[in-house]
Amino acid sequence: MGVPSSEALQVGSIMATKLVSNEFVAMMDLQKIASTLSPRAEGIISVFLVSFANFSSIGIIAGAVKGLNEEQGNVVSRFGLKLVYGSTLVSVLSASIAALVL
Repeated sequence: MGVPSSEALQVGSIMATKLVSNEFVAMMDLQKIASTLSPRAEGIISVFLVSFANFSSIGIIAGAVKGLNEEQGNVVSRFGLKLVYGSTLVSVLSASIAALVL
């Protein structure tokens, strides 16, 4: 992804926090360690964090779709894990593209 190897554990921890909880909790964790990260790592993780790649976002989307159309909401719920997987891949791709620019 382009994160320096000395900072990979810290950045990976923030990425995992975002996936499991949400981007707000991960941003608070990033704020605590931002001064120890290089500008490159901070830019890469910032791009990764601004997405909807987490379990809570998929639940919110499924609930909203279910409110509009019960049948389609069930379809979204069935594919929840695949949606999280796909959205995480898109977030990693976006962060990798940002790494090329930074």
